[in-house]
Amino acid sequence: MLELQRPDSLVMRVVSAIRAEIDSGQLGPESRLPTEQQLSEQLHVSRSVVREAIAQLKADGVLIARRGLGSYISATPAGTVFRFPEQGGRKPDLAQMFEMRLWIETQAASIAAQRRDATDLQRMKDALQEMHDKRTDFEAAASADVAFHRAIAEASKNDYFVAFHDFLRSQLASARRTAWENSASRFVGGSADAGREHQALYQAIADGDRQAAAACADAHLRASAKRLQLELPLTD
Repeated sequence: MLELQRPDSLVMRVVSAIRAEIDSGQLGPESRLPTEQQLSEQLHVSRSVVREAIAQLKADGVLIARRGLGSYISATPAGTVFRFPEQGGRKPDLAQMFEMRLWIETQAASIAAQRRDATDLQRMKDALQEMHDKRTDFEAAASADVAFHRAIAEASKNDYFVAFHDFLRSQLASARRTAWENSASRFVGGSADAGREHQALYQAIADGDRQAAAACADAHLRASAKRLQLELPLTD
């Protein structure tokens, strides 16, 4: 019997309940999902809520539809789409996202220092110039910021990292704009601080210095978090 365990939004509660049944083995790969009516009665929610939850699970690759037969558990029930976990209907935790960036992007910068080529470096330089030229235009500056970090991702020569960067970009779009606004209006040194951090990171990558590139990425991300009034934990 399916049971709701968490006080999240109704749709997310249904999604979580179905995933829990899959994880426990009660609903195995390629088995048939109970009907909308059955799920509605078991979980005490409307059929429209069940329908929306099923649509999300299909979009994530957890469920598949078989015409005339209903919904079935995928052969890969872990799904094919990455989502940040939500709790209580809240958006993903910004501090945790920055901490994850800290772990990933310091390593990416280190690898980029080893693998970058002339095209990669030119992309970074172009983005830096755009950030400088549009430093008072927060939207344009944030867009150039994204382009700079994407150029580093591309310099790692790892397509999976580039794809994950693009996913994070959509999650952090508003945060980047806020960081630029805060940098310009709240912190001593203004947006020039971010510019110096980016320039130091670029130079370390251009010099092929992996250790310095990682250190510059670490310093930049910590400073970016601070501009959002976030304190990231120290690492050994």
